[in-house]
Amino acid sequence: MNNNILKDALLGAKVHKNVSNKVYEYVKPGLTIKEIIDFIENGVREETKYNNLEPLKCGIGFPIGIGINNCVAHYTLNYEDCILENNNKILDKNDIIKIDYGVHYNGMIIDSAFTLCFDEKYNEFINLSKESTNYAIKQCGVDAILGEVGETIEEFIKSHELTIDEKTYNINVMRDLSGHMIKPFEIHAGKAVPNIKIKYPLRMNENEFYAIEPFITTGNGISILKEPKSHYMLNKDYENKNTKLKKEDEYILSLIKSNYSTMPFCQKWLGELIYSINNNNQNDYNITQILNKLEYKNIINSYPPIYDIEGSIVAQHEHTIYITDKGVLNMSKNKNY
Repeated sequence: MNNNILKDALLGAKVHKNVSNKVYEYVKPGLTIKEIIDFIENGVREETKYNNLEPLKCGIGFPIGIGINNCVAHYTLNYEDCILENNNKILDKNDIIKIDYGVHYNGMIIDSAFTLCFDEKYNEFINLSKESTNYAIKQCGVDAILGEVGETIEEFIKSHELTIDEKTYNINVMRDLSGHMIKPFEIHAGKAVPNIKIKYPLRMNENEFYAIEPFITTGNGISILKEPKSHYMLNKDYENKNTKLKKEDEYILSLIKSNYSTMPFCQKWLGELIYSINNNNQNDYNITQILNKLEYKNIINSYPPIYDIEGSIVAQHEHTIYITDKGVLNMSKNKNY
C-alpha cells in the first residue's frame, strides 16, 4: 500500500479524535441540530486547516449525520432549513442522538460515529452499542470471512434484551445496513461488512481500511427511507456518460466535481458554496431541483434519510480500522469510545 495513504489516514484519525472529544463535552439538551452541525464542521475545518482554494486536500469527509431516536442515518439539514430555521429541532433530555461524520486528507476518509444520551435510563442501551462495535472489531483481521463476521455480530446483538421504562425489548440489528471498505475518494469501496448472517465469502486482506458500524435497535431493524433527501455522491462512472446539460446544471456539476470529487456531499454545502461565490446570492439556482435532474440522469446518487419504526430508538458506534499482518489497528478509538 502507498505509505502516503496510511499517513493521510493517521492525520484524519487524529483530527476526528480531537473533534469528537470536544463534541462529547459540547452536545447537551437545548442545542439545535444546526448548532451541533456547525460546531462539528467548524471544528474539522479548523483542525485540518481547510483551505477552500484546495478543497480536495483535506476537510470534512462527508455530511454530518444527525440521527435522533428512530432516525438511523443519512439525515442532515438542507440549506433552506438553516436559513429559515425549518426542521431545526431542539435537542430534548429524553432524546438519544447519533452523530456520524468523516475527516479526510487527500480523500482518505476516517469514518466514525457515536451515540449520546442525557437520561441514564438509556445508559445500558448505549453501552451495548459500544460493546457491539468493539466485539465486531475483534472478529476482524487478515483472512476474516466477511459473511462470518456478520453472523457473529448478529448473534451477539440479538442475544441481548434490555428494559427501558419498565418495558423489555429484544434488541435487533438494522439488517440492511453494513460496514464498508474505504479507499481514497471511495467511502464505500467494494467490500461490505455485514451485520447479519449472509452468504458472503469475501475476506479481509492486509492493508485494507474498513468502517465497522453495527446499528442496534428496539424496533424491527428494517430500514424505512424518507424525504427530504440531503446526502448525495457523484457517480464515479459519470465520465462515460455523454449527457447534455443546461448551463445551470453544468455549473452545479462543476462545483460538485471540484469541491467533493467522488466523496459524499450535501445540499446544504452547495447552498453555502453558491452563496459565498455569487455575491452572497444563491436564489438564481434551485439546488434541489438541479440535484434531482442530475440524479435522474445517473450523474449523481442520493442517499435518503433512514429510519426504523416510530417509537423505536437506534444506537450506533462506528470506528475505522486498518488491517495489518500483526492485527487490527483501531484508527478512530478515543478516550470516550
